[in-house]
Amino acid sequence: MKDAVFVISEFNPFHFGHAHLTAELHKEFDTVVCLMSGAFVQRGTPACADKYSRAKAAVLGGADLVIELPFPYSCLSARDFARAGVRLGVSLGAKAFGFGAENDFEQIKNASSVVTEEAVRAAMERDGRLSYPKAASAVMRENGIESDLLSKPNNILALEYLRAAGEFAPKAGLFAVKRGLSFASSSAIRAQTPENRRSLVPETTYETLKDRSVPENALDTAIMAFWRAGGIKETYGADESTVFRVKNAVMTCSTVEEACEKAASATLTKARVRRTLINGFFGVTPGLALKAPSFALLLASGPKGRAYLSAHKKEFSVPLITKPADYKSAGDEAISDFEFALCAERVYALACKGYNPLSATPFSCT
Repeated sequence: MKDAVFVISEFNPFHFGHAHLTAELHKEFDTVVCLMSGAFVQRGTPACADKYSRAKAAVLGGADLVIELPFPYSCLSARDFARAGVRLGVSLGAKAFGFGAENDFEQIKNASSVVTEEAVRAAMERDGRLSYPKAASAVMRENGIESDLLSKPNNILALEYLRAAGEFAPKAGLFAVKRGLSFASSSAIRAQTPENRRSLVPETTYETLKDRSVPENALDTAIMAFWRAGGIKETYGADESTVFRVKNAVMTCSTVEEACEKAASATLTKARVRRTLINGFFGVTPGLALKAPSFALLLASGPKGRAYLSAHKKEFSVPLITKPADYKSAGDEAISDFEFALCAERVYALACKGYNPLSATPFSCT
C-alpha cells in the first residue's frame, strides 16, 4: 500500500462520485489527502456551504485529510487552478495525485500532449472568434483527437492536472478514476432544493450541510454594486476590453447571472465573466494569482490524515495552520496571503449564518 495520494477538489458538495473516487484511491493508497476550495469555487461562484462544513462532509464520506486551497487560487481558470493545487500539494510532500475523469486516462494523456499553451494561443490568433476552451478543442481536432473530450468539466481539469504535474511534479504518480454515469454531478445537485438533494448525496453530506446552504446568488447585490461604483483596477484574467464589456453588462443587469449572459461572447465564456466579477471585486491581480500558495490551512482530518501530518509535517515547505486564529505565527508572506483569503471568507460569511472564519476550528473524527 502506497503512503498518500493528493486530490485537488471542491466538494461543492461532496457526493457519491467523490465517495467513489476516494474509495478507488484507497485501494492503492493508505491516505487520501484533499486540497479543497475555500469560499469561492473555480466556476466563479460562492461555495454551496462554508469550507469547514464541506471538509467535514468529505472526511465523513471517505477522505482522510482536507486542507484548503485558498482564495484567490480557488477562483482561477482551470489551468491556473490546477497549477496552484499541484504546487500546494508538492509543498506538502505529494508524491502522487489522483483525480476523476469522464473518459479513459489514455485519451486525456494524448490530449495533454498536444493541447499546449502555445498551440492553443496560436489557434486563437488564427481565429479571433475562439474562446480558450474552443481553441483547445480545435487543436485536438487538428491532431485527430476526439474534440468533445473537453466539453466535460472533469476532463478539462484532468488534462490541466496532467500538464501542471508535468511542470511542477514530473516524478509524481498520476491516478485517474473514471466517473460513473450513475452519479449526479455537483451542478445537478445544487440545482435541486435542499430537501431533494438528500437522495443524491451520502447521508453524512446531507446531515452536515442541510442547515449550511449558501445560494450561488447570495452575494450578487454586493458584487453588482461594487462594479457599478467603478474603480476596477488591474484584474486577473481580464484585459481592458473584457473589463469594459463586463462593466457595461453590470450597468444594465440586476443579477450576476444576467450580467454573465449579456457579457458572454464567442471568445468570453460565462465562467470567465463570473471569475472576472469576483476577482475584480476582491482586487485579484495577475501577480497575486499566479504565485505559489504560501500556507496550508487544516480543515478536517481523520486518523490516517493526522498520521500523515505527524509523519511528514516537518518536511512541508509552507507553514501548516491548524487553527485560523493562530495564523500570525506563520511568517510574513503567509500572513499577507492568509489575510487576503480571510477578506474573501468574511464577505462570504455575510451569506452563511453563524460562520466566522477566524474562530472556526478544524473537524476531527476518530
